[in-house]
Amino acid sequence: MNYNKVIAGFDDDVIYLGNLREVDNLPAVRKGYNTIVFCRGGRIVVEVGGNSQVKVTPGQLLLIPTGKLIQPMLVSTDVEASALLVSDTILKSVLGSQITIWNKAMYMKEIYVVEDASWLAGMRDYSLSIFGGDNEMHLYREIIHSFLRTMLLMICEKLLGSESMTSSVDDVSTMHDKELFNAFLQLLAREDQKRQRVSYYADKLNITPKYLSTVCKKVSGKNPMRWIAESVMQDCYSLLKETDLSVKEISNLLGFPNASFFGQYFREQTGQTPVEFRTDYKTVV
Repeated sequence: MNYNKVIAGFDDDVIYLGNLREVDNLPAVRKGYNTIVFCRGGRIVVEVGGNSQVKVTPGQLLLIPTGKLIQPMLVSTDVEASALLVSDTILKSVLGSQITIWNKAMYMKEIYVVEDASWLAGMRDYSLSIFGGDNEMHLYREIIHSFLRTMLLMICEKLLGSESMTSSVDDVSTMHDKELFNAFLQLLAREDQKRQRVSYYADKLNITPKYLSTVCKKVSGKNPMRWIAESVMQDCYSLLKETDLSVKEISNLLGFPNASFFGQYFREQTGQTPVEFRTDYKTVV
């Protein structure tokens, strides 16, 4: 089966990767997608967000949201794993209001591994018959939508049971707050030049900067500037690690006024210059 299979009827919003051993560059393939990797055998170690290493073993799910840098560190020769890539548009359409669970787990609690995903093995044969079929079923789109909803809701159920999700302080935010916060995260993920004023994002959401700050604090405990800075750094890490672009070219791509300002910003966040960070990374790999 072709590993890079765009699911018919969903444009480029859903991609099924049947065998990760056939994928030469997963970070490049998954850009702009929420990624769900099911490990059936072997071992996978990835770096998430530029600084956190995550190990995935058989029976576990690896979850990576849009906007998060992922760098494979180790993929064992006996690995057996498949992946489903889902755009934010489809994720929101399928999960509806339950997308709050996904966003809280991914962005606030940074839960990237679902420990017991044995239930998914039972869905695998079903998924292969759908994704590997001839796409000529009359209700193909509805069947895919139903399958995605079932799988994603099961993942959300597992996330809700995580100690990290249940040990947080009392949630005082309303459903409207959560919807606005989710919209802010999705807007932030889509921006190529994320380093903008809070008012820039507030205007796009048709609210005031003060209200956006209040909502972010209530829902996540962090102000929007912190979210913006973290998202900018994800792009910095990605471009420094995955491209040969010069520091000046990266600075221009990310919307910094000049390379010197970019270097100062990066050093304030990491304690290193962009060149030092790239050199250290290439030394390790």
